[in-house]
Amino acid sequence: MEILVTGGAGYVGAHAAKALNEAGYGVVVLDNLSQGHQEFVRWGTFYKGDVGDAALLRKIFTTHEISAVMHFAALTGRRVCDRTC
Repeated sequence: MEILVTGGAGYVGAHAAKALNEAGYGVVVLDNLSQGHQEFVRWGTFYKGDVGDAALLRKIFTTHEISAVMHFAALTGRRVCDRTC
């Protein structure tokens, strides 16, 4: 059983990937590294890319037997809009 961890090169995602690995799950990490750090990816297979890339997601789901997705990909610490939201 493999779990896809989006944002797996960030603080929370990397800890989730480690816990999943220690629990015996296969881990696949997807992160665009815009805020994550590749050196945090120590457990599982790493794909550099964006969660909005349909072709990459198709490749991941074709290559791996993904049973679940844990979504931690996010943009943090940045203003998302130019006006008061």
